[in-house]
Amino acid sequence: MKSFYSLCMAILTLALMQGCIKDKGNYSYNEINKLSIQRTLPDTFYVMVQDTLKVDLEVSQSLPDTAGLTYDWVLYPGNTAPYRRHVGNSANLRALISDAPATYDLDLFITDKKTNVTLYKKFYVNVMSAFNQGWLVMNEKDGHNDISMILPTNDIIHNIFSKANNNQFLTPGNGSITVFQRKTAQMVYLFTPGSGLQASVTNFSIESRFRDWFFIPPAEEAPLAVYTNGSEEHFLTKTRAYGVNLITPAPYKYGVAAVGNYYLAPYQISDPLGFIFYDTIAQRFWYHSGSDFSLQTVAGAKSTDVWNLNNVGKRLLYAGMNTGQTFVSVFESNGKDSLFVCTGLSGGTNSKGTAADTLPAGLPLQSASRYLSSRMVPHIYFAYNNQLYIWDIPGRLQRLVYTFPAGTEIRSLKWYVNTRNFSDPDNNRVLMAATKEGNEGKVYLFGVEATGDFTGGTYRQTFGGFGLIHDVTYKPQP
Repeated sequence: MKSFYSLCMAILTLALMQGCIKDKGNYSYNEINKLSIQRTLPDTFYVMVQDTLKVDLEVSQSLPDTAGLTYDWVLYPGNTAPYRRHVGNSANLRALISDAPATYDLDLFITDKKTNVTLYKKFYVNVMSAFNQGWLVMNEKDGHNDISMILPTNDIIHNIFSKANNNQFLTPGNGSITVFQRKTAQMVYLFTPGSGLQASVTNFSIESRFRDWFFIPPAEEAPLAVYTNGSEEHFLTKTRAYGVNLITPAPYKYGVAAVGNYYLAPYQISDPLGFIFYDTIAQRFWYHSGSDFSLQTVAGAKSTDVWNLNNVGKRLLYAGMNTGQTFVSVFESNGKDSLFVCTGLSGGTNSKGTAADTLPAGLPLQSASRYLSSRMVPHIYFAYNNQLYIWDIPGRLQRLVYTFPAGTEIRSLKWYVNTRNFSDPDNNRVLMAATKEGNEGKVYLFGVEATGDFTGGTYRQTFGGFGLIHDVTYKPQP
């Protein structure tokens, strides 16, 4: 029986082997299109924010077909990415990078349309910021209000706000840029008619909006100015004044507005002891605390002072900090028949008036379009028509320091101030003047001597190609 079983198994095995020999099969074997990237590419690409990432591929195919290939480039911030962004669909990638500075993953998928075979390759993109420091220029061109930036390299980048915000522009019309330090964080505020925005310091995307800055947002969005001295902040709208004390823990939001019928002019007069503001309705100065909801009498000011901060009774034309704790202010009588240049000491509620000059009406100082007090000498720079003058306070006289081309409108005067490096030799020694010359906006930088005059009697640098300039502010490194 065992022999019979073994014989059967042998016959069966032989039959199977014979069947395999006879069955040559009816199969077809097709080679797949093998894809490879021929050109050697780096693993990491480097690109500046709002610059274009450029990658050119050379793809080799073992069996190219007329159906062709598809390309898909996907950018995202690492494995825990909150988003994945398609940035290109061709072998030659050209992608505008508006993402914040960081290192991103860049995935490439190349797919054979006929066989669906895909080649996958991972790259990395190191996004760097060109916006660490430079002059920010709010300017309106072709109906679009946007931000440009003059870099330390003297290069100009235009439309940095709209590029970072999906072609959203700022509200048209006069506005302002404020850059200040809130403890360790740099803040960039953009004010335009009916709009207040906070922009990212690295790529200028919108980080917060006006209503986010208050515990109880005002009914009207009408931002005017924001000021800080490091320990407190003051926010002015066109009708109200708000404050916040930075000594308290975060979040930092503005509280209840100061009560009363007032209009505080947007000029900062402060020192570490606090702020005073001029009320154009009551025509007097008030002390405003960052943690109080009221306007207080300036206790240090007395009726026996050279001039009384609590009872001025004149129209304010300009006020600003001068040397040390000294502040200067320019007034005219309510009948506009007299002019006054007054100085005082800033000390919060202990501020007081120290000197006052009465001048005849009709001086260019009275009709100036822009003012800027020196931080080095007792001078006030002012713009009259197309000319820049100095008002010498002790000498009680003016002198011409520069004349722009005929027809020039002087739109803004600011100091270069690097708040991240107080030893910077250019601090308060470079004056910026923004102009409108025909249809072109220009920015001039003047070096300033110890006498207050411009170095060499002319500008150090000039930059053109802007639209109508609304404001210019220097942004130091975050």
